[in-house]
Amino acid sequence: MSCAICSVRENASSSALHLVAETGDMRELLEGTLNSLAIEFERNGEVCSIASRGEQARIVGLLRQMLSGPERSAVSVCEFGEKPIPVIRDLDHWWQMHETKWFEEALSSDGFETWYQPIVNTTTREVMAHECLIRLQTKRLYSGGEIVKAAQIRKQVHTFDAYARRLAMLNSARQNRHGRFFINFMPSSIYNAEFCMRGAIQALAEAGMNRNNFVFEVVESDLVRDSAHLRKICDYFRSQGFGFALDNVGAGPNSLQMVCELRPEFIKLDKSLVQNVEKPMNGATVRKLVELADQFSVTIIAEGVESVHTMENLWLLGVQTMQGYLFGRPERNIANGDSGLLRLARALSPQEMLDGMVTTTSTTKPVSISCRPGSTTHARKQESPVPSLAGR
Repeated sequence: MSCAICSVRENASSSALHLVAETGDMRELLEGTLNSLAIEFERNGEVCSIASRGEQARIVGLLRQMLSGPERSAVSVCEFGEKPIPVIRDLDHWWQMHETKWFEEALSSDGFETWYQPIVNTTTREVMAHECLIRLQTKRLYSGGEIVKAAQIRKQVHTFDAYARRLAMLNSARQNRHGRFFINFMPSSIYNAEFCMRGAIQALAEAGMNRNNFVFEVVESDLVRDSAHLRKICDYFRSQGFGFALDNVGAGPNSLQMVCELRPEFIKLDKSLVQNVEKPMNGATVRKLVELADQFSVTIIAEGVESVHTMENLWLLGVQTMQGYLFGRPERNIANGDSGLLRLARALSPQEMLDGMVTTTSTTKPVSISCRPGSTTHARKQESPVPSLAGR
């Protein structure tokens, strides 16, 4: 095969599509499929070359529709670039790379953005922090999950995770130098904490913010298998003055053990627990985590709170700090005082109390939302200043 590829390389066209089958039987199937699709090709040994004229994606897409999964794995696209060794990917991998070109373009042009979702202390009625979330707005909005998946497909996890941390720090400084911000990271992307965090430390100096303004949050902590590696990362963050948080707590079988071993400052309850907290098993798990958090002075954050009913159930279980669409969706800017107050009012007050609040917030008499776990929710006017919702 290598000799056939070398011979093709000498006369390779950048617009041509070169396909290689693993076996003779697979090559016959590939040629038959191309003939059935009326796609002309030239066979050069084991390589089928197609003068695609910029239609590589259409042709690969048609082949993916016609061939089964194992068959697609047995046919590869051979691409010739500046390097002497060609890049060979099976049909599905080539398609994934094609479909995630936007990632490479955004990374090279610094096109990614940091969006913010408030984390609310429902007892003090304040936004105590914001979570930094990566987004990309082009012809459409790409979510954080899509972006991370693209980084994994393109084997750019280490590079991208470092880039996203630096971006979050610099952008957060523009939002509020005195605020507190949660920044996600993937443990697998940090093979050596001191080395991998150099860019973040430099960004911190450029941002002019204190290290205790930032909390590093382990994403998908329920999937972590190397707890010793995570412990080293956690110890490094603490030694440098950063906060540390575990995400998705309660989803995996080792959640309680990880909390005991790592002693994070914050733990975030998994959404599956929060959004089904009324189920006895979920409620018992949350209660146990609350007891454990109280024992180790850990703040519990309920993530994915979308209804007042869920919020009230969490109150009964001892959870006061929450995050979710009920309090605010991710946005490009952190919540300001007025809009944040009204959004929090909608979450914590009966609807009939809200009609007069829009006009009241612009009068000389400020409005504060009185709400305590276990108490009757209501709104009332006070002469004291309105609590700031700008994230601290």
